[in-house]
Amino acid sequence: MLYRGSEITREVAWVIFDEIHYLRDKERGVIWEETIILLPDNVHYVFLSATIPNAKQFAEWISFLHNQPCHVVYTDVRPVPLHHYIYPAGADGLHLVVDETGKFREDNFSSAMATLREVGDAGKGDKRGRRGGTKAETNVFKIVKMIMERNLAPVIVFSFSKKDCETYACAIAKLDFNSEDEKRLVEEVFSNAIDLLSDEDKRLPQINTVLPLLKKGVGIHHSGLLPIIKETIEILFGEGLIKALFATETFSMGLNMPARTVLFTTARKFDGKELRWITSGEYIQMSGRAGRRGKDERGIVVLIIDERMSPTTAKEIVKGKADPLNSSFKLTYNMVLNLLRVEGINPEVMLERSFYQFQHFSAIPALYEKLQLCEQQYQAIKIENEDDIAGYYKIQKKLEQIQEQMSTMTNEPKYLLPFLQPGRLVTVRRVLFSDSRQILLLIFRSNLEI
Repeated sequence: MLYRGSEITREVAWVIFDEIHYLRDKERGVIWEETIILLPDNVHYVFLSATIPNAKQFAEWISFLHNQPCHVVYTDVRPVPLHHYIYPAGADGLHLVVDETGKFREDNFSSAMATLREVGDAGKGDKRGRRGGTKAETNVFKIVKMIMERNLAPVIVFSFSKKDCETYACAIAKLDFNSEDEKRLVEEVFSNAIDLLSDEDKRLPQINTVLPLLKKGVGIHHSGLLPIIKETIEILFGEGLIKALFATETFSMGLNMPARTVLFTTARKFDGKELRWITSGEYIQMSGRAGRRGKDERGIVVLIIDERMSPTTAKEIVKGKADPLNSSFKLTYNMVLNLLRVEGINPEVMLERSFYQFQHFSAIPALYEKLQLCEQQYQAIKIENEDDIAGYYKIQKKLEQIQEQMSTMTNEPKYLLPFLQPGRLVTVRRVLFSDSRQILLLIFRSNLEI
């Protein structure tokens, strides 16, 4: 729309960017930044996010880019405070590590890590069978059961694998959280939703398997579900007919559906390139789903940890701050081809106006001050007997040069070959190439006594 110069863009007065911290996403962030750059200056903007510590820098870029003021409305106070708990895999209880005032409980954290060391093999986490299922009662099953017994529902269980979401949900389906009236409501809502599908689509395995879970108050939400199924599950969860929802990270993005409790099945995720620990910013984003305004006095967050997680990593995740908003801008082939249609703008202009370039430009004054400080420290250095040291350094460099010349000369074939006789011992100092047939020696020392 922006590249084609659509007439609609000339009539737009406001553009709202929800979850603007997606700008840091390596795959999709460049599209967001590209859109902000190409929008006309007469458009006004609203940017929403809960995890941008450098919001002032971002606002400065918007003001610089579109020649209009950008106001930052910022608060560190949550309407519903959170209690953060750690559950050591294989243990029997929860450990409060961050209270509602944000204070980190060092003694409880040390106790949780000590418990993890004491449980032995149980600290390795949930064991899986050959077909991907769980062999015994999982840690997730124990915690969800405890949450229901203590009336802390509804709960969102975050897992970073679609397969894990379905596996845990099927395991929890042994329990039943809904009354008969709630089951009838669930079935009625679900039936009305799938009436929009064709008869062939109604026979899909996904349609037939999800209803028994929903009737028991258990839901699944991930990108592998049909859109109509996801929308139905969101409606049921919003109405309180789903007590335990197993979801991937995407459920915490752009959906205003909080719960009383949030549970993390693990703190490791695959980001498309590697399997890594989640960052403190990702933890803050997902744990923010806990606590419903006007309904709960406080939200509950539970993180399951196993023996693979070090105390330092666990502390950084729970206690850490939000990740700064850094640009992921890059020129793509698609962007360059699209820019050929637009007059007055080219890849060089896009780079100059990007948030990536702005962040580097804003860092120049600090780098210049650091350079001046280093120069002052350099000028203040005083060396006693500097002339003698300089002379010694020159002699040392000359000696190294002569040794290099000697080494080059001794390695010439006319001097080297007479010494390569059977029975002579050769000490190899460096091998540049080798295989099963030959060894090429560049530098060696011959033992002349043998």
